[in-house]
Amino acid sequence: MTDMMQAVAMPFRKRGKNALTTSEFVFALSLDLGWFSPEQAKEVLNKAKNDGLVSIEDDEISPNFDFKTIEIPLGFRPDLKREQSVFERTIERIMITGLSRKEAIALVNKKQESMANMIGIEISALLVAKERDIGIEDLIDETYQSLIDQKGK
Repeated sequence: MTDMMQAVAMPFRKRGKNALTTSEFVFALSLDLGWFSPEQAKEVLNKAKNDGLVSIEDDEISPNFDFKTIEIPLGFRPDLKREQSVFERTIERIMITGLSRKEAIALVNKKQESMANMIGIEISALLVAKERDIGIEDLIDETYQSLIDQKGK
């Protein structure tokens, strides 16, 4: 579980609702919890949408995972400054389907072993996500660009 998933779950838990308006979400993250400025909270929402953690329709935000099962330790404060790797973001998207982090990683490891360990762990994770019809096109593009950049160095 990542800080992003916990940060997204908290406003829904705090409000006790399965759907929130944009202003309720931003208010919860910024003023209620004091984790972010309102502008940063909007950025968190956009990233959550891009990562497939939430759906937004007519200013109604709904989580794409069971926010009630997300453990949020007492005194938790998200650290979203650290950029998540493609692997971490792919695992998070696989978890949206209801799998635990441990189950998702086990699937990725199994995929990598079935390929005789000839592919990296990030590629294995992307393959597992693709086989489960999880939207990962942005992560594929990012991984491809990273490979091109490495080749040019």
